[in-house]
Amino acid sequence: MLTIHARRSKLKPAVLTFAALSACFLLVFSSASYAQYQVRLASPPGSLIKAINGKDALRFIVATPDHMRQARLTVSVLPYDSNGKVMPAPLTTYQKIISDIPGGKAIDVGIAIPRPGFFRVDATFKSLDGETLDKTVTTLAVITKRDEVGPSDFGVVTHFAQGGTQPPSILLPLVKQAGFSWIRDELYWEAIEKTPGRFNFPARFDSYLAACAKLGISPLVVLDYGNPVAYPALFSQSNFPRSPEARARFIRYVDAVVARYDRTVKHWEIWNEPDFDKIDYPTYLALLKDTFYTIKRRSPDASVISCGGGGSGGGPGGDCIVGLIKNGGLNDQDGFSIHPYMPPNTPEKGYRATGAPIAFVSVPTVWPYLNRLAADNVKADGRPLQVWVTELGWPVNPKAPGQDEASQASNLVRTFLLSRRYGTVRAVFWYDLVDDGTDVNNIEHNFGLLNHDLTPKPAFVAASVLSSTVGKRSWARALVDAENIKAYEYGTDDPVVVGWTTDGKEGTASLHLPAGRYVQRDWQGTDTPVAISTQNFDWRVGPIPRYLIPRP
Repeated sequence: MLTIHARRSKLKPAVLTFAALSACFLLVFSSASYAQYQVRLASPPGSLIKAINGKDALRFIVATPDHMRQARLTVSVLPYDSNGKVMPAPLTTYQKIISDIPGGKAIDVGIAIPRPGFFRVDATFKSLDGETLDKTVTTLAVITKRDEVGPSDFGVVTHFAQGGTQPPSILLPLVKQAGFSWIRDELYWEAIEKTPGRFNFPARFDSYLAACAKLGISPLVVLDYGNPVAYPALFSQSNFPRSPEARARFIRYVDAVVARYDRTVKHWEIWNEPDFDKIDYPTYLALLKDTFYTIKRRSPDASVISCGGGGSGGGPGGDCIVGLIKNGGLNDQDGFSIHPYMPPNTPEKGYRATGAPIAFVSVPTVWPYLNRLAADNVKADGRPLQVWVTELGWPVNPKAPGQDEASQASNLVRTFLLSRRYGTVRAVFWYDLVDDGTDVNNIEHNFGLLNHDLTPKPAFVAASVLSSTVGKRSWARALVDAENIKAYEYGTDDPVVVGWTTDGKEGTASLHLPAGRYVQRDWQGTDTPVAISTQNFDWRVGPIPRYLIPRP
């Protein structure tokens, strides 16, 4: 068994009223003494991620008491540096005198961002004599517009099945703009079969899968959880289908789901994070076997993924798949998944494991180990097991050193680059797309690439730049592979060099590259010309990876 640090719990359905959801989109920061004065952001959710440079507008609602007829709104746009820190000097500032505003007035402030990147927007509401009445802060991203989905190994977790989120028409285009080609979501049994034998599919299920098909995004769908709604007696002691009768009911649900969605969904994961301290491997394998053959009958070209990220510590030591193989389940799946969470540690160093076949849980240790494990267990049809990472992420945690927004962006990019470097995993799914709540002290609320109101974090921009810059290029070679500095080349005919440090500081990577013209690109997509006159080039890099791209 693998012993690891404590980490986030499994996905849980969220309940959010329309009023609460609407309130989340209005960023209001009013002091008690000025409660009668107010400025709040009113731009539509998702609109602060802009796919083109140029002119745009931010909408604010401002309000004053009846006796005040005029005020001034100042909007400052602050840029970030190459290490993810906000810079003190605004890139640009706008001022607007507002008249006739008692009771509230919508104000559109035209802005022009001259380059791609991530920006903080400070809006300050003042009286004409300069007294600050209220202020609000938000973020803005300008990214390269994408017409195609991202690389085939980039995925992100969404929560459409849970409900209470923004609709797919808003969120899935953002998935595409962030550079992902996959989402991972669910289709809950108890939401589909509320009455025994009657299958009614919620509109939100049809909606998100139809939107995926339209945008070219591949869904990995988890089939999971018991159904005490329709079968209270079968699930009074456990939410897992333990008995033959409970398994038979689960298989009937699986058959109905695959019959409905087999043209859209070609990858199915069986359960989410099964607890093998409570469910033994023979019990899980019995469900896996029946599910595997039911899916294959309906959809022979579909892939069935076991484990669901279950096993000790999310399964990075392979204990789930080893247990299934020992019980004769090698051929009853196409691959298996792990959830190797590592916060607050970095993806390169991870943390020490005890009683496991690997010394550390990190990308450089887990990925090669699982690659060997899969290669040593070839199925009867001659195919090795696929390895999937269906959840992995770092939250923004103000209480933990090194877990700020810049660190989240850094860990995301480095994880996907390292995964590509070791060539083991079919796809990595970042957990998750949108923060699950607004409590900054609740780690569970802060794993998203987007804040709860859909304003961007640096990680969203960094993911988009990674996807558009490295693209489908495979790992080619290590130019520098020291403990604290990495510089890897991706692609051969059209190479991109990516460099970063692992200790949170800036450092110098000494490279041997052909002389010529290059472009250095930072995590925001900002390009700087670089001329290399000799083969020895000292490249200054930092925690968030930077890119060096040859130019003709």
